[in-house]
Amino acid sequence: MDSMIYFIEAKYHLAVAERLVEDYGEYPNKRFLIGVIKESAMAVSKLIRAFSADDGIPKNNYNNFFKKIAPKYLDKTTCVNLMKILEVQKAQKDSPIEFIKGERIILLIDNKYRFLTISRIGEFVKSLRNAVSVLPSDFRQI
Repeated sequence: MDSMIYFIEAKYHLAVAERLVEDYGEYPNKRFLIGVIKESAMAVSKLIRAFSADDGIPKNNYNNFFKKIAPKYLDKTTCVNLMKILEVQKAQKDSPIEFIKGERIILLIDNKYRFLTISRIGEFVKSLRNAVSVLPSDFRQI
């Protein structure tokens, strides 16, 4: 039952992230790209918990998920992008400087500026969509 709740929550956060990406061009203030990162990371976290609950692995052990569970269900590119979503969200949270310039988010990470573009964020959301699409069939109808 826990895994079903986590799958539902993952789908919800994915839907929010997809909506934000779709509406990207309509708003002059691009600050909500940070929201896309947060919603995507929450969806990844819930997805990891759902798959972990299904396979009997501790819920918050991301290393076990990416080593043992993810290869059974997801392709390598999707796994890498899911890891990147979590890394970017952590970096964004820890970054002392963060600003939006045009189509990029600029973060200061380890005294170096890192750039994240809307196209890369879109790739992350697509990978997340792929990960959700491999849910067990009894959860897809939710």
